[in-house]
Order: sequence, then C-alpha cells, then structure tokens
Amino acid sequence: MCSWTFRMSGALGLILAAAVALAAGQESQVSRPSGEGLPDGPGKDVTVRACGTCHEGRRAASVRLTRDGWAAVIEDMQQRGAKVSEQEFPVILDYLTTHFLGEALQPLNLNTASQIDLEAAGGLLRREAAAVIRYREQHGRFKTLDDLKNVPGLDFKKIENRRDSLVVM
Repeated sequence: MCSWTFRMSGALGLILAAAVALAAGQESQVSRPSGEGLPDGPGKDVTVRACGTCHEGRRAASVRLTRDGWAAVIEDMQQRGAKVSEQEFPVILDYLTTHFLGEALQPLNLNTASQIDLEAAGGLLRREAAAVIRYREQHGRFKTLDDLKNVPGLDFKKIENRRDSLVVM
C-alpha cells in the first residue's frame, strides 16, 4: 500500500472527496496497477499507471465530479505523493472527465451516508467511516456536526475541513 494513503488528512473540501474514493481501494505492494472496472479510452493507460498502484478502478467508476473537481483530486494526489507529470496531468484529467463527469456535488448527510459515501464524499479513511457508522448505529443520529467529535478513531479535523459540504439531517 502507498504510504501516503495513511496520511490522509484535512484538505480541499468535498470536491476532492473523490480522492478518497480512489484511495479507498488499496492493493498490496505485490500487485500491479489494474484498470479493471475502468472503461477503455484515450488516457486509460496513463491513468492506471499513475493512479492504479494504490487505487481500484471500480472505486473511481462510482464517482462523478466536475472537471474542476477532478483537477483538484489529481492535484491533491500529487501532493500526497502520486507521480503525475505535467504532461500526464491533462491526459488523466481528460480521461476522468470523459468517463466520470458529474454535476456539482450535493452535501453529504452523515446520518444516512453509506460507508463508501463517507470515504468518497466525506474524505474519511475506511476505518474512520466504519467508526462513524458503528457510532451512529449505537447512539442514533447525529444532531450537529460537532457530535462527530465523540466518534472514537475519527480525525475530526477532516469534518472541520469539509464543514460546508457535510450535513446532519
């Protein structure tokens, strides 16, 4: 697994929540990048090579972002250690926006979000998302975002950094 996957913290808001969706599908170090689950097309090979070491294609296939959203995801992954050259950046961006383009993201309701949504749109690690769900099941719905401070094992800074795109309803 990539070491930077474990350093997921804070960041750019809901727009780059997709980065977590990409990071959530961790593969072992002995596996090779796989484009399984990704549609064929120009840029697939570059995208798989740059991103597939740490991410499963089928996780990316479940995310839809605007072009700006995908650009923010790629930039965030670069900051986290992904090797994406200046020449590869637009190729990957074009591939992702061609196949996984979406509208502006809606706020994530933390009281009803699934584990994959908590990872993808909430920016949480797999274990943090599981902790939120476990806490929610044991204690009921969150009344405020600050209630998430009580979730054991959750880095509340991630909630703080995404406060404008998370809701409890």
